[in-house]
Amino acid sequence: MSNVTDHFDESARTAVRDDETVSGWSVGVVLFGICLTLPTLYTGAITSQNLGFVGTAQAVGLASLVLAIMSIPAAIVGAQTRLSSYLIYQFVFGKKGSDFVNGLLGLTLLGWFAVTAGFFGETLHIAFQEFFGASPPIWLLTLVSSALVIATTIFGFKAIDRLALFAVPLLILFFIFVSNLSLGETEFSEVLAMEGANPEYFTTAVSTIIGSLIVGVVLMPDLSRYARSTKDCITASILGNGIGNSFSMMIGVIPAMVTGLLDPMAYMIALGLVASAFVILVFATWTTNAVNLYSTTLAVAVIKAKIPEWKLAITCGVVGTSLAMIGITEYFVEFLEWLGVIVPPVAGIYLTDYFFLKQKNYSLSLSDKLPDYDRAALVAWVVATIISAALFVTEFSLSTIPSLDALLITIPIYLFCRRQWPTLLPRNEVRR
Repeated sequence: MSNVTDHFDESARTAVRDDETVSGWSVGVVLFGICLTLPTLYTGAITSQNLGFVGTAQAVGLASLVLAIMSIPAAIVGAQTRLSSYLIYQFVFGKKGSDFVNGLLGLTLLGWFAVTAGFFGETLHIAFQEFFGASPPIWLLTLVSSALVIATTIFGFKAIDRLALFAVPLLILFFIFVSNLSLGETEFSEVLAMEGANPEYFTTAVSTIIGSLIVGVVLMPDLSRYARSTKDCITASILGNGIGNSFSMMIGVIPAMVTGLLDPMAYMIALGLVASAFVILVFATWTTNAVNLYSTTLAVAVIKAKIPEWKLAITCGVVGTSLAMIGITEYFVEFLEWLGVIVPPVAGIYLTDYFFLKQKNYSLSLSDKLPDYDRAALVAWVVATIISAALFVTEFSLSTIPSLDALLITIPIYLFCRRQWPTLLPRNEVRR
């Protein structure tokens, strides 16, 4: 195990150099690939079941627009500071205060790993029935597949991550083919005419779609710190969280509605795509969940810096796999809704700090001078999260979109708290 940590990206704790930057298209393609996952396909299928094709297109379009708009300022912060989200949190919440934020994000990322692992097990179960006529327990398939994902993350993450980037165009073409194939005996006009079972699901649909990517929006600096300019940040946000999310949600809607099946593996088998569907879905899910576990490990590693990252990866993987085996996928919609409520206040704090208060000096030379805790940021974060959760539970909304409410509520709360507790280390002057 002595060389295991070589496979982890240590740049999460350093600033990106100018010669390491890439175009907005490159960042956008990565985001696009992240959107192409089993949970995303499930979300689109579930939405279409409730809203029909037209209602789903409207919900997906609105949610993707909100996500793209929210991700642009977050991307700009990353591009201009050249720092990962984990380092940005230290400047805003304090060296020790940021641990609480990283802890929350680590838990949400772990939840994503667990959800994806659960869907992976269910997909493999369907595949085994089709290929071998056998029905091994879903929990066993989840356990075995998760073990392989954990091993991949530790020993070969960089290689499989690069391979995943090359596979994005292939995945896009394959899903377009599946969607087109499903229309072989059904006219598109018939699909448009199909009505959903629950038109009142629209608000929930928008919330769950936003919740499916809100963690990625908050962690946008992790990717956008490689973007060359503000224009590239806009390009990446629109291509990834806008177009990429819309495509990933809608591409599975037509085959799901035509076949009446929610599981991607199930409706691809119904369309006669057995072997190719198995290879594509397994590969896409394997690589995506390796990324989920990797991101979880990085978040936890900031808090537990003295523990080797390969040990953290194994620990997080075991916990996530256990959650998957006990059925976390049964609470998938609720999980997404709550993500859309409790995560946005984090972005609200650091975006307000950067754009409204002009605290733009993120020079790493200031690291030793940072306070352990920033009272204003921490109090505002807790208060905004509690209020956002209360509004969500009572079904009261300012904008009809809980995630957007949570973000907007955070801004005045943080500004008020900052007035009560002025910053101990002003960072108005930009020094690189």
